[in-house]
Amino acid sequence: MAYGKLKVDTITYDNSGSDVDVSVSALAGAGSAAPLASPTFTGTVTIPAGASISGYATTGASNTFTGTNVFQGTTGVTDLDVAGAYKQAADAVSALDINLSQSNYFTKTINGNSTFTFSNPGNSGVATTFTLELTHTSGTVTWPASVKFPADTAPTLTAGKTHLFMFVTDDGGARYRGAALADYVN
Repeated sequence: MAYGKLKVDTITYDNSGSDVDVSVSALAGAGSAAPLASPTFTGTVTIPAGASISGYATTGASNTFTGTNVFQGTTGVTDLDVAGAYKQAADAVSALDINLSQSNYFTKTINGNSTFTFSNPGNSGVATTFTLELTHTSGTVTWPASVKFPADTAPTLTAGKTHLFMFVTDDGGARYRGAALADYVN
C-alpha cells in the first residue's frame, strides 16, 4: 500500500457503465461543508418544496419556520413558533379509532350506534389536543371510559346535525377532557 498525497481537481467514478466527473472542491465543500453526523447550520436554511424531513429534533431553543414548508410526523420538536397561517388537513376516518399520530382534526359520519377509541396520544407530560367533526345521522355514541365531559355527562346529540368535539390529554391518554359544540345545521 502506498502512502502520500495525491493532488487532483476532479475525481471520475463509474456510474453503471458511464463515467461521472465530480469536482473535489464540491465534495469537500471547499473546506466548509458540514459533517454528515451532527451538522450545525447557520444563516437561513432552505428546504426544497416537497422535501421530507424525518427525525428532526431540537435542543430546546426556539425554532421558527416560515413559508409553505410542511413538517409532518416530526418528533421531539420543542418550542416551535409558526409564522403565518397554520394549516392541518382534515382526516376523514373510516373506522371508529381516532389515531392521534395521523392528524389533529378528524371528520366522521355515523349512521348507527358507534363506539370510539383513541390511539397514539403523546407521552405523559405532553399535551395532545384534537377536534372531531361528527356528522350524526342516527344511533348513539359511546366514548372511551377515559373521556371526561363537564359534569361527567356526555352531551346529547341530535340526529341530522353536525357536532364538534374537542379533546385534550396531558397524561398519555389516561384521561381526556372533552367539550362539545353541538347541533350545527348540515
